[in-house]
Amino acid sequence: MAAIAHHVTVSKTARYYTLGTLTERTREIWIVIHGWAQLAEQFVGDFAALDNGERFIIAPEALNRFYLRAGKPEVGATWMTREDREAEMKDYVSYLNTIYDTLGLSAYQAKIVVLGFSQGVATLSRWVYQNERRIDAVIFYAGEIANELQNAESIAAFTQKEKYFICGTEDPFINELNLPKVTSLLKGFTVVMFEGKHELKADTLVNI
Repeated sequence: MAAIAHHVTVSKTARYYTLGTLTERTREIWIVIHGWAQLAEQFVGDFAALDNGERFIIAPEALNRFYLRAGKPEVGATWMTREDREAEMKDYVSYLNTIYDTLGLSAYQAKIVVLGFSQGVATLSRWVYQNERRIDAVIFYAGEIANELQNAESIAAFTQKEKYFICGTEDPFINELNLPKVTSLLKGFTVVMFEGKHELKADTLVNI
């Protein structure tokens, strides 16, 4: 007899980091989603140039952590793998909703900007696509949106006023082979290319 998979919902302590202070005078709230094998504390540090007293930056950390190399202390996190992927996706969408609601972001007049980097692009695209919460600007940075959303009908559902796709000219993952496909799919998105590789550059974000 074949084994039968079962699921049970459990509580889990999740971690997120912030830069800045959230007040009534905050002009922009950023939710930034890190890539594969990163941790939120390191990732949010890449946004220090945006911390000008008028922005509040939130960096959730993926729920799954792992050792990057056997026998070594370095740890990274990932949003999902192909194993039990539907449950993983459901969990991180719920998790990101919880952060948004726990911080009461809908009560602020500030512009809400969301950014996904690398693997975080697929994560962010699923969350935004399913989300009824207010999001004013979307930034997909150096990554592809979720496979199931790579069609014109799904792209049309991203109705935010500001939409960007950002990528380095020497990115090994988004290159001359797949860049035309990625950019042609993202109708309505502003494409921003910078000189560089698979990296997050705060000065590019400041410029837009």
